[in-house]
Amino acid sequence: MTAASLDELFAEHHSLPSVPKVVRDLIEVLSNDNATLSQVARKIDVDQVLTAKMLRLANSPFYGVRRKISTMEEAIRMLGLSAIRTLVISSNLTGTFKKVPHVDLPGFWRHSLRVASAARHLAAESRAVDPNLAFTVGSMHAIGHLIMCIVMPEEMGPLNASCPIDTVKRLGEEEQAFGYHFGDVSARLASRWNFSDEFVTALGGFARPMSVQPFDPLAGIVHLAVWRVAVDRQEDPEGPGWPGEVVDALGLPRAKLQQMPTPAELAADLELMIA
Repeated sequence: MTAASLDELFAEHHSLPSVPKVVRDLIEVLSNDNATLSQVARKIDVDQVLTAKMLRLANSPFYGVRRKISTMEEAIRMLGLSAIRTLVISSNLTGTFKKVPHVDLPGFWRHSLRVASAARHLAAESRAVDPNLAFTVGSMHAIGHLIMCIVMPEEMGPLNASCPIDTVKRLGEEEQAFGYHFGDVSARLASRWNFSDEFVTALGGFARPMSVQPFDPLAGIVHLAVWRVAVDRQEDPEGPGWPGEVVDALGLPRAKLQQMPTPAELAADLELMIA
């Protein structure tokens, strides 16, 4: 079987997932500058499972809220619309894909949440981009990997076995084999799902952020987050692949990257999303 081109991945005959309705509705209501907290809360409240998950997550140590949050409107008021958007979109992604060939989905989402949590941390440290936006983009950065495995299981199975998705060289291996990588596919899917241009640009550019002109800080943050998760596989954080140019472009002191908590520590409380 010949590997599919980027366009062929999204051919109509492939049964690819659509964006969850609650996510689509939330994006629509948040695009309205006049939207009220009550309107946003009502959009989420229609999904009881999601509401329970959001409240459980909002009360987790990850957000450090000192008193119990019991309603969605209260959660939105306490955490802000941006944070709620992050939680809704990220938690719904885990339910969008039920079964994917050659992919351990809990492990995949665990990896994605670690990248997302590292991106959120680095965005806060650099003050270059909104941390909640960085989290959301980080959580979706590898979703294209699932599309590739659905459409090209024969090609992706051996690659997953020889070069796991959380290794530094994975993106390059895909480019060599297919002419594109999972970030390109993630960007195409985000565009089909009507995410913002900022979102799509970051997904398409995080693999080589220094090639994006003008430099996109969001792509740079996600690049560092992906690198930081991958570096846990090697002993020397300044060994091959040290992203010095990206660190400097973001104005991020190197010590911040070297001394940050591990992605596993940063994401520890977010496993509620994949429970």
